[in-house]
Amino acid sequence: MFSLIILAERTCELGFSQIVNQSYTAQSTTATQRGAKKYMLCGIKDSMKPISNIVIPDLKFELNAGITKIDVALTDIKLANLNVQDVAFNLFENRSQIAVLNCSVLINFQWSFQQQSYPYVVDKGSGKIIVNNGELKGDAGSEVDPECPGHLKVSISGAQISYESVNIVIDGGDTWLFQSIINIFQAIVEDELAKSLSKVLLEAFVKLLNNVFEDGRRFLDYTNHYNIIKDERYTTGIQAKDGAISLLFTGYVYARGNLTDDYVTPQMLNKVTYNKFNNDMQISIHESAINNAFYTFHKYENVYSSATYQVSQAPKITFYNAAAILEMQVKVNNSLVDLELIAHLQHENNLQEQRAYVFFTFQKYSAQTADESIDISYIEDDVVNHMNSVIKFACYQLSYTHLTELNDYTHMFDPVERVIRLVGPEEYECKGAR
Repeated sequence: MFSLIILAERTCELGFSQIVNQSYTAQSTTATQRGAKKYMLCGIKDSMKPISNIVIPDLKFELNAGITKIDVALTDIKLANLNVQDVAFNLFENRSQIAVLNCSVLINFQWSFQQQSYPYVVDKGSGKIIVNNGELKGDAGSEVDPECPGHLKVSISGAQISYESVNIVIDGGDTWLFQSIINIFQAIVEDELAKSLSKVLLEAFVKLLNNVFEDGRRFLDYTNHYNIIKDERYTTGIQAKDGAISLLFTGYVYARGNLTDDYVTPQMLNKVTYNKFNNDMQISIHESAINNAFYTFHKYENVYSSATYQVSQAPKITFYNAAAILEMQVKVNNSLVDLELIAHLQHENNLQEQRAYVFFTFQKYSAQTADESIDISYIEDDVVNHMNSVIKFACYQLSYTHLTELNDYTHMFDPVERVIRLVGPEEYECKGAR
């Protein structure tokens, strides 16, 4: 049995001030066991190409052909193709068993040999080894990398690997010596490659899993606001509970030049909860993450102010059952106006930009001011119109994957848990590559 951990390519250089831990979870994605299987199959198909460049160390060995001995070298050994047809997935409390089923593997290589004695015949060519109906079973685990906080390490322990058949094809070989030993040569090459095969397959499978869950870029540049970035680091390893897995992220929004502005107060640290639906997929966004976005856009972009008024402090949203209330305070001619706007939830995909937008449309609810000279109805209209014009790109964005294609999702507020829930269709359907 084997165990292996492989890291995806990562970016750790941004320097967020927050220490990543589970308390800072403001965004999550949850999948039922059925949804997790579909998501993994979809992600594995997306990730086939990146793992095809796995390089296997050269092999050198001696072939005893009876009347002579030959030094053989296998070089440029590469995993050329890996095709996975199915996965099985069993969830237990903080533990997952995974089986990668019915996979085929193609490995290409170059070969050469040199006879040890006179007439010192040399020859060379190429070859390939084909594995049919391969299978891997093991326990899947994950953790946040302590050397690169916020990035995920996925591992498989206790791996058992088997395959139905291995076929080898040898090309080239023009000498009389090669033709006389071709059967022996083919058998020993197959035997030597088979010694490395289990390790290669485990490395490929683990790399596939890492590519499904970790793309290496754990922040998102905002559309139309380059100075704003979203922190999408993992706060903990993949969680398994109650027949579902959850991916937990920080989800907070920062100004690029002010990553030390730690706008996460203790009362905000409420973990998003696990799946409450039977649907395959669900995304949860905590109220604190939305208020953090309002804070950042107000402080560093002043995007919510208009020519008529200036926003005096960061807007604050509170979730209720059917809608939310946004509290704002604006300054008009040195007088303060306190407003409450009704906020209706919206979401939209942008496949070209590889992201999804979560935002609101606003309407008037209440307003008051001590300055009787202010036309408060006009200010209400101006605030609503301006907020509706800027909010789509100055609210909340999600990195696009085949999981967060939100066109088929429904949205709702959960005022008890203080989260937005974006709930997928009852059965998840893979939409294609990331």
